[in-house]
Amino acid sequence: MLDALDIHKTSVKLQVNETFPQIYNETHVAPADGGTGTLKGSLLATTRATGVPYAVSKTLIETTIGPNPIGGSAFKQSLDVLGFVVGKDIVEPAWTHTDSNNNSVLYKNMYPITTPSTLAVVPTLTAGTVGDGNSRVPHAGGQDEFYTGFHCLNGIYDSESKELQHMRKSSMPVLDLQTVNGSDALGFDDHAHKDWPDNAIDQHHLLNENPYADALYYGSMKLSMLLTGITIPSVSEAASNHRGMVRMLILRPRLPSIKMRWDGVANQPHINMGYPPHWDTDLFYSKKRTLGGRMDNARLTNAANGGSIKHADEVHLTPTFGLLHRASAQVDIDNDPQSLHYGHRLPEVDYTSIETAATSTNFGAKIDHDFTSYDVLSSPINRSKYAVIVDKMVTLDTLHHGVASKRIENIVIPFNKKIKFPGRIQSDAGGGLGSATIDEPLNMESRPIIMFLSMDQKISAQITGYTTITEC
Repeated sequence: MLDALDIHKTSVKLQVNETFPQIYNETHVAPADGGTGTLKGSLLATTRATGVPYAVSKTLIETTIGPNPIGGSAFKQSLDVLGFVVGKDIVEPAWTHTDSNNNSVLYKNMYPITTPSTLAVVPTLTAGTVGDGNSRVPHAGGQDEFYTGFHCLNGIYDSESKELQHMRKSSMPVLDLQTVNGSDALGFDDHAHKDWPDNAIDQHHLLNENPYADALYYGSMKLSMLLTGITIPSVSEAASNHRGMVRMLILRPRLPSIKMRWDGVANQPHINMGYPPHWDTDLFYSKKRTLGGRMDNARLTNAANGGSIKHADEVHLTPTFGLLHRASAQVDIDNDPQSLHYGHRLPEVDYTSIETAATSTNFGAKIDHDFTSYDVLSSPINRSKYAVIVDKMVTLDTLHHGVASKRIENIVIPFNKKIKFPGRIQSDAGGGLGSATIDEPLNMESRPIIMFLSMDQKISAQITGYTTITEC
C-alpha cells in the first residue's frame, strides 16, 4: 500500500558500541622477570578512538572452598561479572526527595553504574590490600580501580545522527539531506520544511492531542557476542578437566505502578507510587538465603549482636540482595501524607551497618552480605523487581583449549513498538522553540541489561550489533 501511494519510510541501523576502555595491562610480566605474574590495571589514557575491541570481566568475590591436597595455598572459587546496559552511561544518582522526617532520601539506580568510555592516566599501579567499591577482591590498581564491570552499549538514540534527525517529525530540516539546498534571491533557504510548531504552547497542544506526533518505530536490537575464557587455573596449567560456568542474564527493571489515592483530611487526590528497584539490593531473592545463614552469619538466634542489640526474631528473614550487598531487614516507611511515595519503603541510603551501634537510627543502611561465589551465581532473580528475558547457564573452557574456550551468543532484544519523544527544547522566555530536540524516549520504560556471571574464569567479550529504527 505504501509503495502504491509512493510513501517511503526511512530506516536506519543504529550501531552499538564496539570499542571499550582498556582496563587491564595487556603485557604480562612473569615473576622471573621482576613482575608479580598477576593481572594489572592499565595506565593508558583511553578515549573512544583509542579503545580496545573487547571488554573483560571484573572479579567480584573470591571464596575459599578447601585445602590444597597437592601443596600450596588453599583452593579458591572466584566470581567475575561482565555486563552491558543498553543506552546512555549510568552514573551515580544525585536526585533526592525529603521524607517525613525531613531527611534527604537519595533515589537509587535500578541499573548498575557503568564505566566511562574515556579514562585518564592513573598515577599508580600499586596493588590494593582491600577491595574497591565494586569488588571485594583486591586488584592491582590502574584503571581497574575505576572499573565497575559494566559498560554502556548505546543503541537507543544518537543525537549526532543526521538520519535520526531527518526522521524525527519535530527536528529542524537537515539541509544536506534535502534534494534542493541553497538560497533564493531574497536570501531564504530553498528547501522543504517540516510541519511542526515553532513555539512551546502549540507544541504542548499538538503533543496533547497526539502524544505520538514525534515518534519513531523501534524494531529489535540484534547483537552478536563472542565470549572467550582468558584465564588459566593457577593449580595446574594443564587443567585438562577445567570448564568454567557462565550464567547469562538479560533483564529489564520493572517500574512501579502509579496509582491515585485520596487525602483523608483535605479530600484531595494524590499520585502515589513505590520507589524504583535498587540494583545493589533488589536484584536477587531466594527463600533459602536467611539472615541466620550465610547472608549474615553474625545474626545469632539467642544472643546479643553488637552490644545490646538482639536479632533473634530476624534470623529467619530473607531480604533481597545484589551482587555484593543486601537490603536491610528493618523497614523504614515514608509516612509523609503529601509524599509521592507515601506508604512505601524507603530505599537503602548508605553503606553503614545498622548492627554495629545500639544507638543507630539509620534503618535504611545497605549492608554487605557474606555470600560465596556459588551463592551469588546460583541465586534466582527477584522477578517482582526485574523482568527476565534470558537466564541460562553455559560452560566455557580456558583459552588454551582452543575452540572449547569460545562461544558465540546471538542475542535479539525485541522492542517492536512506537517510541514517542517530547519534541524540541524551548529556547527563550517567550516560548520559542530552539533547534535542539529532546532525545530521551518517553515510553521505553526500562532498558535491557545484559550480564554474564563467570565462575573461576575471567571472560572477554567482543560485540557487534545494531538497532533497527524506522520513520513513523
